[in-house]
Amino acid sequence: YMINGSLFASSDERLKTFGDDIKVDLDKLAQLPKKYFTWNNDPCKDIQIGTSAQELQKIAPELVVENENGYLAVSYEKLSVVALAAVDKLYEENKELKERLKKIEEHLGL
Repeated sequence: YMINGSLFASSDERLKTFGDDIKVDLDKLAQLPKKYFTWNNDPCKDIQIGTSAQELQKIAPELVVENENGYLAVSYEKLSVVALAAVDKLYEENKELKERLKKIEEHLGL
């Protein structure tokens, strides 16, 4: 939907059947190239940001589609949800580390 100049996608829970939570492999995700690039056919050579569909396909094939000419495309909309899952995982790891540090500091009397 386009509302007041902003693009929205349907996401109402009443329209969905949910499955498992997204599992993120942070090591693999960190290896995914995050690059500035220009399109080969852009005469203005405007700087863009993105990743490699071929590399992403190895990690999360559900985020990549192939068109009729054999070129790959990335669903950046879906990739943003994977990024949110990565943030959740990092948040949990950070919380655990803070708790461990607190116990160590208490043990050392700091």
